[in-house]
This record gives sequence, C-alpha cells and structure tokens, in this order.
Amino acid sequence: GKKSSKRSMRYWRNVGLSFTTPKEAKEGNFVDKKCPFTGNVSIRGKILKGMVISTKMKRTIIIRRNYLHYIKKFNRFEKRHSNMAAHCSPAFEPKEGD
Repeated sequence: GKKSSKRSMRYWRNVGLSFTTPKEAKEGNFVDKKCPFTGNVSIRGKILKGMVISTKMKRTIIIRRNYLHYIKKFNRFEKRHSNMAAHCSPAFEPKEGD
C-alpha cells in the first residue's frame, strides 16, 4: 500500500520573551500538558537560571542556584545555594552540569 505523507498538524506556539520554539517541540510526538510550547501553561513570574543537579525524575529536574549573602558584622559575603525542582519539557534533553 501507499504511505500517506500527509501528517496531522502538530499544535505549538511562540511563548514570547525572546524564547525560540525548539525544533523538537514542533516536530516531536510527545504529549505534555505542562510544556510551555505545546501545552496549556504560560510563562509568568521571574526567569531563573541555575545549574542542573539531577535529572532522575520523569520530566522534572533539580537546579542549583548559587548566590551571595551579605554579613553586616564582618562586612563580607558568604556563599549560599538553594535547590529547586523545575518542570522540564521533553523538547529539552538537559544533562547534569548544564
């Protein structure tokens, strides 16, 4: 038989804030309702940056944010960090250390 080259159109959108939609989100075949490109969530609040610590959970990563905390008594800063869980769309393949 013939293979039909006509594929069903995949829904994706431009999320704004100068983020480009990844090619995997446009052409992939995953279903993720929490993906900002193909799902039903919008990006709101602060955009945070951090280093990937763990990718062991399904569609969730742990990121580490380093920051400096000022100590008034000693007039110096100390290093601190906080770990956060973040949803990771299947369009991305982060590795530990990214």
